[in-house]
Amino acid sequence: MKNKNNINLRTGKEKKILLACIGQCVHVAGTYNFMNIATKLGYDCIFLGPATPISLIIDKIKGYKPYILGLSYRLTATTALHLLNEFEEEYKQLEEKPKKLFFAGIPEVVEVAKKYKCFNEFFVGGEPIYKIISILKNEKKNDGSEPNIPLELLSRIRWKKPYPLIRAHFGLSDFNKTLEGISKLAKSRILDVISIAPDQNTQENFFHPEDQNTSLSGAGGVPLRSKDDFIKLHEARLIGNFPLLRIYAGTRDFIKLAKLYKETIQNAWAAIPIFWFNQMDGRGPLTLKESIKQHLEAIKWHGENNIPVEINDPHHWSLRDSPDAIAVADMYLCGIIAKKLGVKHYIAQYMFNTPPSCSFDMDLAKILAKDELLNTLKDENFQVIKQVRTGLASFPLNLDKAKGHLAAATLIQLLIKPDIVHVVTHSEASHAAQPDDIIESCNIVNQVIDRTYSSNINFIDDRILKRKEELVQQARWIIKLVPLLAKKSFELEDPFINHKVLARLVKYGIFDAPHLKNNKFAKGKINTKIINGACYSWDNIRQIQIHEIERIKNIMTNHPNKFALKTDFDKRLTYEKVIIK
Repeated sequence: MKNKNNINLRTGKEKKILLACIGQCVHVAGTYNFMNIATKLGYDCIFLGPATPISLIIDKIKGYKPYILGLSYRLTATTALHLLNEFEEEYKQLEEKPKKLFFAGIPEVVEVAKKYKCFNEFFVGGEPIYKIISILKNEKKNDGSEPNIPLELLSRIRWKKPYPLIRAHFGLSDFNKTLEGISKLAKSRILDVISIAPDQNTQENFFHPEDQNTSLSGAGGVPLRSKDDFIKLHEARLIGNFPLLRIYAGTRDFIKLAKLYKETIQNAWAAIPIFWFNQMDGRGPLTLKESIKQHLEAIKWHGENNIPVEINDPHHWSLRDSPDAIAVADMYLCGIIAKKLGVKHYIAQYMFNTPPSCSFDMDLAKILAKDELLNTLKDENFQVIKQVRTGLASFPLNLDKAKGHLAAATLIQLLIKPDIVHVVTHSEASHAAQPDDIIESCNIVNQVIDRTYSSNINFIDDRILKRKEELVQQARWIIKLVPLLAKKSFELEDPFINHKVLARLVKYGIFDAPHLKNNKFAKGKINTKIINGACYSWDNIRQIQIHEIERIKNIMTNHPNKFALKTDFDKRLTYEKVIIK
């Protein structure tokens, strides 16, 4: 029988694990950690306690008939030898034995235990969660060498449940060092997804070598110049725990690049913006309107090819100090767009700590609002995969402080029970992440996950919920505006996926950011301020906070010719959810 997470677990008596610290050993912390993981995977764990006599263990094996027996001894190797001799003699006499025997101890004791043929697995402490999950799910290759961990995103998420996948960003300016780094990360077995960071020439001019600026080779990431380079990336990860690979969508030739990624690195999922990575932010060659058009086409292609899609757009407004309501509205809009374009598995990237001066509680309220709105879109053909990350701009330059910030931010992120944790390496604000930096950051995050998932903490209070509800209502109202931006009948047929209509959200200043001042594609007229930890629109003349709906109504009143509805827009604009047809 399969459990709800579709994992390969046994039932009844076969799900029992009997555990004990033998001899005089009273060190139980590692045993309890193992039990916490096994219990979450559906096993019935029975701990006999510290300093358990061998004779009692044998009696309990007869009574409980466990599928797995785990023994722990963390004292000296000499005394371990006597205890294991005693255990082996009595164990041989059992008519019905456990199917698996595990042993844990300090390295010297484990070396002694390895001389006994009865043990199947050994632990010294500090093993990655992945190893314990692999062993408990009994997933080994035919030769018993390495676990059969899925190389496809959805299967891997199910495989690792209830724990989230760990993702990190990596790409050095030297191609060979990047290959070495990928292999090192894979061997560390510390993360599940490596996001390849390509240089700007790769993103913009892979299919246009004549346009590449060779002096900028390696700027921003690894230089990839041929299909063979991508194949080598794929081969470099086929070791250790076989992490998934993914990569940026690029800034033009989106579908050609997507086909290349699919054929070579088996791109785990696509990350495609709506409004960004173009001339508006200086990160791509396309105009705002043309980039939106091509982004929509790329999202549709991925939907048709059943590749999960992340629309990495909403947090870019917050990175430019937009009010929280715009970021929430954009997340809702992105979900609507993805669903309409046939995406079946939508990856919602929730970037926390953005803007960096927002407070933990109000930041969480914003993320909860985004999540609630996306959940209203879910059905059997549209699933939401939650991904969390720390905002890069929020990291202190001091590396010790940055590590503390990473741990604290991760704790808050785990409150929404993510499927993926994107680990932003603590050193990113100081220097490009090296493999050792990434491993250190992943270890920090894994420790937070381990302790948090062993607890039942909840920081969500009435103040957070009130702010969340405010943002939900404002975002719904804002997105209801989209059809009003259609100027022609064919635009009204499906305004949410019409690139001209979407471009008007920015052109008219409905979506706006202080950092877009003097930008020819956007208004850049908005001002914002952090008030009690949240980001609001701000009236510099009156020196007061402005409700986002009030700000947008002023735009509509002052420019009625820009909207399909000239008057009485309050009757048409409600706080109800958008109905997706």
